[in-house]
Amino acid sequence: MKGIGMARALFLAVAVSLAIACGPTTVVAQSRQPPAFSTSGNPEFDAWRDDFARRAVSAGRDPDVLGRLLAGIEPDERVIELDQRQPEFVSPVWDYVTNRVTENRISGGLALRQTIGPTLDAVEQRYGVPSGIVLGIWGLESNYGEAALNWDAQVALSTLAYEGRRRAQFEGYLLALAQMVERGLADQNQLRSSWAGALGQPQFMPDVYLTTAVDWDNDGHRDIWGNRGDVAASIANYLADRGWRRGEPVFDEVRLPDGFDYALADGTLRPVSEWRERGVARMDGAPWRADDTALQAQLWLPAGAQGPALLLHHNFSVIRRYNASDRYALVVSLLARAFDGRSSTLSRDWPRAAGSLNRDQTLELQTLLNGLGYDAGAADGLFGSATRRAVRAFQADQSLPADGFPTASLLNRVRERAGVSPEPAREPRGLGRSGVRELQRLLSRLGYSIGRADGEIGPRTRTAIRAFERAQGMEVRGRATDVVLDAARAAVRRR
Repeated sequence: MKGIGMARALFLAVAVSLAIACGPTTVVAQSRQPPAFSTSGNPEFDAWRDDFARRAVSAGRDPDVLGRLLAGIEPDERVIELDQRQPEFVSPVWDYVTNRVTENRISGGLALRQTIGPTLDAVEQRYGVPSGIVLGIWGLESNYGEAALNWDAQVALSTLAYEGRRRAQFEGYLLALAQMVERGLADQNQLRSSWAGALGQPQFMPDVYLTTAVDWDNDGHRDIWGNRGDVAASIANYLADRGWRRGEPVFDEVRLPDGFDYALADGTLRPVSEWRERGVARMDGAPWRADDTALQAQLWLPAGAQGPALLLHHNFSVIRRYNASDRYALVVSLLARAFDGRSSTLSRDWPRAAGSLNRDQTLELQTLLNGLGYDAGAADGLFGSATRRAVRAFQADQSLPADGFPTASLLNRVRERAGVSPEPAREPRGLGRSGVRELQRLLSRLGYSIGRADGEIGPRTRTAIRAFERAQGMEVRGRATDVVLDAARAAVRRR
C-alpha cells in the first residue's frame, strides 16, 4: 500500500493541501458555496463531512465535485475495524518470506512478463528500474491486478478521516482525490481502492497518484486500474523518483567470519571495502567487484546470528520507500531474482528451531528489560528499534552474540536475570477426533490451510499446526494436542 507511511502523515497532509490550494489548477472562486448534503443518519459524521466540504471549497476545490464524491456516503464500520485491528503476533521472518515468495506468485510474474515483455523492457530502459523489481512490487500489491478492490476510495478515505485518529492525513488524501476528478485524471466510477483508500494495481494513495502515476501510452489517462503499461511505468517512476540507482545491486548475501561482532548490524552504513576488511565475504565465494567496494551498505541479520546475513545497498532502501518494511523489500528482491532465473531462496537456512516470540512474550520481554534498567521503550508487545537496542545491550552484558534477535531462549535468560520463573510447561495430551476437528476449524479461522475439518490429522493439518506453533513462539512439534488447542482458542479470542 503505497503512500501511507506514518512518519510522513502530517507533512503529506499539509503539503497536499497547500499544493492543491495554490496550484495552477485552482479555478474555483473563494466565494463559491459548499455543497449541501442529505443526512447520512450519523450526526457526527455529517458534522465532519459538512465542515470538511466547507474547508475544501475555501481551499479551492470544486464544490460540484465534492458534492458528487461525498453525496450519499456514510462511514463504513468495516474500514474502522480493519484500521484498528492489531495483530496479536507478527509471523517469523521465514514465514513472512515463504508465504509471499510462492510458486504461484513467481509463475504469475513470469506469465505477465511473457505477455507484456516489450513494455517492461521499455519501462526499464526509461527509468533504470529492473523489470523484476517492478513485477515483484506489482505481485505483492495486487497479485498483478487480480486482487479485488472492494471499496470506493471516497468512502474509505472519508471513514478514516471522520474516525479522527489520522484526520489531517486522510483529509489531505481526500483533497487529492477531488483534484484527480477535477482534472479529469480519473472518473469517479473508476476510483476503486483498498480499505485504506490505496488506488489501483500499484496501490497508490491519491497524493502519490497526482505526483507519480504515468500515462505510458499517451492516451490522456493515467489508468493504474486497467492499463498495464501505465501500471508498470508508474511503479518504476515511483522508485526512480525516490532515488533508484541504475545498475547497482539491491543486496548481497554474505558469510561472516568467526568471532564477528554482531553489534555491527546496527543499521550503520559502511563502505563495502570496510566490510571486506572485517572479513565479510560474499556467500558465493566470488571476490568483491571493484565497483562494489565503493558502495555503502548496512549489515542486516533478519533472523539473528543463526540465520542469513545480508549487506543491504542503497536500492534496498528505495524499495522500502514503497513499503517501510525490510521484509517487504527482501521479498521483492527475491521475487525479482526468480523472474531473472536465479534462486528465490537465500543460501543459508532460516533458524526455525530457534523460534520467535509472539506478542504476549514480547510484552513480557519488554517489561522485564525495562525493570532491569534496559530501555526497551513502551511495553506494547511490538518489537521495535528501542526493544532491539535493549536486547543488544542485554546480550552484550551477558556475553551473548549481540544480534538483537528475540528468541524463547533469550526470554528465559532475561527471566532468570530478573528472578522470574517461567511457568512450568505441562505435558501435552493428544486430542480425540472432536478435538482435532475443533482445532482444524480454529486454524482455518486464523488463516491456515487445513482442507476439510474432518477430525483426521493429515499432512495439511500437521503443516498448519507447525506454522501456527512457529508463529506463536511455541515448540514446533506438529502434533494435535490440548496445548495447541488452547493456544488456538486464545488466538481466535484475541482477533
